[in-house]
Amino acid sequence: MRERTAADDIVQGAYNRALLDMILEPMRIAAKDVGYAITVHGSLNRDVDLVAIPWREHNVADPDRLMTILQGVICGITGRCHREQGWTEKPHGRLARIISVWCGESTCSLDFSVMPPVPQKENEDA
Repeated sequence: MRERTAADDIVQGAYNRALLDMILEPMRIAAKDVGYAITVHGSLNRDVDLVAIPWREHNVADPDRLMTILQGVICGITGRCHREQGWTEKPHGRLARIISVWCGESTCSLDFSVMPPVPQKENEDA
């Protein structure tokens, strides 16, 4: 296999940015409906790094439900995507998973992380 070149990063980066332009806003809308905000992290040269953060106090979906919803949004736009099995645990409780997305003859890896919701404490005054 040949070494990755700067040209590879330029071409893949252009594809990644175009794909992100199509999917990010619909993903954010869907995530907001189940209690999350989504942000982009990283250069976009090799893959797209996305982080979902719980954004409201109550009724926040679990990471699996969020992933299912977002996969549906992405597939509805591009026609084809696949999520890797299982979550990988990261620092501070973050969970990560790869979503492979095809659009036309090109592919992109979405490196998707979720900060899981913190369980609510019982109201001590009750």
